[in-house]
Amino acid sequence: MYDAFRHHLRTLTAVPGLAGHEDAVIALMAEGLAAYADEVQIDGLGNVLARFGEGAPRLAILAHMDTVGLMVQRLLARSAFGVVAVGGVNVKALYGVAVRLHTADGPRQGLIGVRAQHQARSTDSIGSADDLYVETDGQPVEITTPITFAPQFIESGRRISAPYLDNRAGCALLLALAQRLQAQPAPQSVVLVATVQEETTCLGAYLALQAIQPEAALFIDGTLSHDSPDTVGRGAVALGAGPVLTAFLYVSGLNAWHAHPVLRQHLKSLAHTCKLPVQQDAAHGLMSDARAVSWTGTPSALLGLPLRGKHGPLETIDLDDLTHALILLEAFARHPLPNLARGQMRQ
Repeated sequence: MYDAFRHHLRTLTAVPGLAGHEDAVIALMAEGLAAYADEVQIDGLGNVLARFGEGAPRLAILAHMDTVGLMVQRLLARSAFGVVAVGGVNVKALYGVAVRLHTADGPRQGLIGVRAQHQARSTDSIGSADDLYVETDGQPVEITTPITFAPQFIESGRRISAPYLDNRAGCALLLALAQRLQAQPAPQSVVLVATVQEETTCLGAYLALQAIQPEAALFIDGTLSHDSPDTVGRGAVALGAGPVLTAFLYVSGLNAWHAHPVLRQHLKSLAHTCKLPVQQDAAHGLMSDARAVSWTGTPSALLGLPLRGKHGPLETIDLDDLTHALILLEAFARHPLPNLARGQMRQ
């Protein structure tokens, strides 16, 4: 599977899909899933829904297509533009980074400006997106033009580094799972969903779940690793140690999500049966499309893909984690759901 995942990731990470501007990746995912699914639809918001099997959908498996990035907000000089962040961009990693501006006439190259070290000031510090500017070739650029990181693809053994592995890695898993479901249909109806606007609103997942009305939903998303020198000790997740069964996400205030305990235990049991390595986590500072179930009431679980550098211009993933995640996803699609009713007495 390594070669197949490399191909999917190279293709998917090169296609723009800033939240709210996902049309290029929508087309790519619709074409890819249509090669395997019984039916593919694109809804009014841009979600791609691929149906496998007949009857009322029992399972929905979702991964978001959209990415973080920037948008041109104001003119600063003839060839420099101020920007606004779209989603949770890692500002401290952006100075001097190559970007693409997606104009009506096609993509244009750009660079996030950085002052030479020789001109550094004692008052310099990590700023906000308001402090960033994008340099271009001097040609006019329309206010609100989307900006994404320039494509890169770096291979180091099983490790891949590229922009937007969050969550094009999840999209790669949807394509790989679709191929397996066509080759050997699942005994229950399944809908694979590539969602939009996760990085800003989670409304794509909400609209899709409202339309599908599945018995259970499994979300696939990038999650945090804690195995680099600057993150060790802050958690237990490591690259290459298996996908993550997340129990809890929390950002602030009332912005949180809890996994359905029975559904999560079902995934743990499937992983044990398949002899798959899995990790567990409860994360602060992280949110996903799973919060959409706050409004739909759908029993849900989250399968995290460990990443380094999440929301920076280069993210890193281990192909072993993708391979093990695919096996678990296929087992999830092929095994009947347990009784998900809440309030059952358990010893």
